[in-house]
Amino acid sequence: MTKRVEYYYLPKKYWKKHSYCEFVISQIEELILDERFIELKVQTFEFSKDIIDKINVSDEHLFDRMSELGFTNELTKVVRTQLVLSLIMETCYFIQESLLCSLKMRMTVCFTLLRKPFLEILILVMRILNESDFIDKFNNLEGFDPIKTTPNEKRDLILKTNYLLNDLFNNEDLYQYIFDKDFGDSLFNITNNAIHLYTDRNPVSATEKQNLNFIFGTQENIDDMWEYIYYNIPMLLTFLAFSIDLLVFKSTTVDEDVFLKRHKMREKLRKRYKVE
Repeated sequence: MTKRVEYYYLPKKYWKKHSYCEFVISQIEELILDERFIELKVQTFEFSKDIIDKINVSDEHLFDRMSELGFTNELTKVVRTQLVLSLIMETCYFIQESLLCSLKMRMTVCFTLLRKPFLEILILVMRILNESDFIDKFNNLEGFDPIKTTPNEKRDLILKTNYLLNDLFNNEDLYQYIFDKDFGDSLFNITNNAIHLYTDRNPVSATEKQNLNFIFGTQENIDDMWEYIYYNIPMLLTFLAFSIDLLVFKSTTVDEDVFLKRHKMREKLRKRYKVE
């Protein structure tokens, strides 16, 4: 883990929590950069010459041709690994920039960038983990919205995913701090306010009179935002990281010991930095 030498405007009391978050996102980034996880980028199949000739004879997209020739399992593996890789890359892009914006006190951008990883990508990760027919729907169902889920479905996905992770986390905390529209401090509400200058649909997060969301912030407001980030995001990011690790483990032939070592290191730092 590379020690950060510049924390810009971030108060010192949050440095350890920030360093922990940077460590976790660097672990997620390893899934892209480390050759041990090359299966996310390259999939190899053995076909006879006559099958290869049949695949190459058409101008159709390779995926369509594989489907027509009945190579459903192979196609599912390719789509699954490419989807997982893309989700990991997006997670890194958004969270790395969000953490940097926190250091530089650009709080509106910081919160805006948290929306996609936690409110959208996390849903996809949990659905792929728990729904055996997800890739089939993704491939074949016209108009399929992979993000659209009801509150009860989100709760159920958290419950099932956390169960796969040996119930390391509190299910209600995860739902409340990420998705709960009725909880003013959920990422759903806070990131919605960060994106929009004015909000009035949800009374819990409605813009007050003579105000605009995140515009007229005082130093006290910024301190409150930092407190929110470093109290909540380390735990939520840890859940996301464990979920992504499990998804990669189930999508590749990478040895389980590789992931166990990652988990031990993460838990070691989590305890050292007192991340609850």
